[in-house]
Amino acid sequence: MASPQQTPRAGLRLASGKALPDLRIVGRSQVHLHEDCDQIRVDRLVARVRADGMLRNPPLAASIPDEGFVVLDGANRTSALLALEAPVIPLQVVDYADPAVRLEVWHHLLVRPSDLPARLRAQALTLRAASPSEAARELAERTIACYVLTTAGALIVSLPSERLLAQTLAAVVATYKTTDHIYRVTDINLDTLMADYGAVGELVVFPTFTKRDIVEVARAPVKLPTGITRHLIPGRALRLNVPLSVLTSPGDVAAKNRWLQEELHRKLLDHQIRYYPEATFLFDE
Repeated sequence: MASPQQTPRAGLRLASGKALPDLRIVGRSQVHLHEDCDQIRVDRLVARVRADGMLRNPPLAASIPDEGFVVLDGANRTSALLALEAPVIPLQVVDYADPAVRLEVWHHLLVRPSDLPARLRAQALTLRAASPSEAARELAERTIACYVLTTAGALIVSLPSERLLAQTLAAVVATYKTTDHIYRVTDINLDTLMADYGAVGELVVFPTFTKRDIVEVARAPVKLPTGITRHLIPGRALRLNVPLSVLTSPGDVAAKNRWLQEELHRKLLDHQIRYYPEATFLFDE
């Protein structure tokens, strides 16, 4: 049996037999985003990481064969490390083919009426009126970019071509992302939303995406707007607390990964790693 002083092997397990997440440190050039970052949040994260001297939660990513990794969740954390000129990024890597790794979509609820249609037209986006059922059907067929749902009906945002979907969605979100109060929601029932939030202005309803879509966007120069895709992944690694000095100091990636495995082994022996299989509510985010 290996002693605590020996370099541990990958594939560590808890006493219950539960395998630890696949945690790695990779070169920054291997990491690709599929969504834009939120620059305000990135700036806050840069300040926090500097003050704390560590990155608490690693971005979550999937491997792209021969191309590196696509970040599924953590565009802001990744961008903050890039802004701090870290040559490496810590990742939790998951198998994207695993059906337990689910991809859903957020819709954007603007709780104050904001004359969104006028602003969309000012961006040269083409709109047309439709019933909510017609808009939902066309969105499912991927023949439109998205639609805006109000108590008066639906307004469809036309899609010039499939290859311009990311650009079109970016133009839509840009009209309100810095001026309106936005809630990310999964429900598109306005009556339910009215009951939950007390007021409803407009709801921007986005298309669903496939995992293949996400990989393709990661390869493309234009990314999806932040706050649309939602990855649900069991066994998230939180509070890994990787020192910023490890990420910014000289040294090759292999050496940093040896440090990471040794640190995981130390935490395991010190009973610092806990696994919670039940769903959790956090009240201090």
